[in-house]
Amino acid sequence: MTDENMHEELEQLRAEVAQLSAARASKKKAEAQSETTSVEPKAIETNDDIDIVEQVRAAAADDPELTSQFDQLIEHLEHEIKDLPAITTLAVFSLGVLFGRLLR
Repeated sequence: MTDENMHEELEQLRAEVAQLSAARASKKKAEAQSETTSVEPKAIETNDDIDIVEQVRAAAADDPELTSQFDQLIEHLEHEIKDLPAITTLAVFSLGVLFGRLLR
């Protein structure tokens, strides 16, 4: 490699490092903001959750037995979630998030 090629490659690598550093900083900033936001107990379902439920219902519309089983499952999960103490649920959820991040 010539000196010129090495300098060009070095500049490209520096640009990549700067770009990756900026992306990492913005990711850390987003994570910090998400950790500081408060969790509202009534806002359990998100739009993604609702979309998934609607997709499953649409897929199961042809089979009434599958639809009834799905409805029973959702009903059972709702009762389970309502019966759990809030502090315990948040603690288990937090441990799940931490464990998930450690596995990355």
